[in-house]
Amino acid sequence: MLHVAIAPALPDVLLTPFSVQGRRESKGIAVPSHVHDEGMLVLVHAGLVVVQAGAEVWTVMPGSLGWIPPGVRHGARWFGEARGSFLYVRQDVCARLPARCRSWPSSKLIEALVERFTGAGVETVSPAYQAQLFDVLLEELKHREHEALPLPMPADPRLQELAHTLLDTPDDTAGIDEWAQRLNMSSRTLMRRFRQETGVTLGQWRQQARLLRALELLCRGGSVTEAALSVGYESTSAFIGSFRAAFGATPTRYLAGRG
Repeated sequence: MLHVAIAPALPDVLLTPFSVQGRRESKGIAVPSHVHDEGMLVLVHAGLVVVQAGAEVWTVMPGSLGWIPPGVRHGARWFGEARGSFLYVRQDVCARLPARCRSWPSSKLIEALVERFTGAGVETVSPAYQAQLFDVLLEELKHREHEALPLPMPADPRLQELAHTLLDTPDDTAGIDEWAQRLNMSSRTLMRRFRQETGVTLGQWRQQARLLRALELLCRGGSVTEAALSVGYESTSAFIGSFRAAFGATPTRYLAGRG
């Protein structure tokens, strides 16, 4: 498994940029648990990011901007191709952003601002101009609805391994009995522990994981049929029905709304 190193922040600079890019890896690309004094904004260009901060776990889709406040210990796992732009936010201005981890659907303006902060020629941006652009970014975020795509993760290492495998291979057809055997526990124990630790059944969790991986593919321009088949659905209609039940709209309407 590939591990992503965390770049250092410049404490006297309002925004310190760095980027991550990596090919698809088995079980995802791991970002080890860590903590930093600065806040962090991340614009996900490709891949599905599952972030764990204490007991709180949430997902950041491609085309979304995630936020991690300063002082919050967190780790992440990046599924699919990993590509993202990161901004450390100087500690003294973090109070202008939420006190908890969250994410927002991006916009053309947000993407343009992040590109200005991280792209070529960023060293020519004066501190005063950077502060003005940061004000614009914060104002834009006020008009973006908080994006919540829950995927509760278990604490038990064996159940985490199961969860990561299902995220990495959403078309895996193994049933409860086979997974219980792999984890060296009874089927009854597996189902009971998974529900105790996540609040949902393994079947419900697996369906949500499949839909999130399908959404990742859709955000990269894949067709509805490609997304359905890639995550193990036998028919497009069944996939669309599950997607509508989870997200309140068909895949096409959901993506149009994000745009």
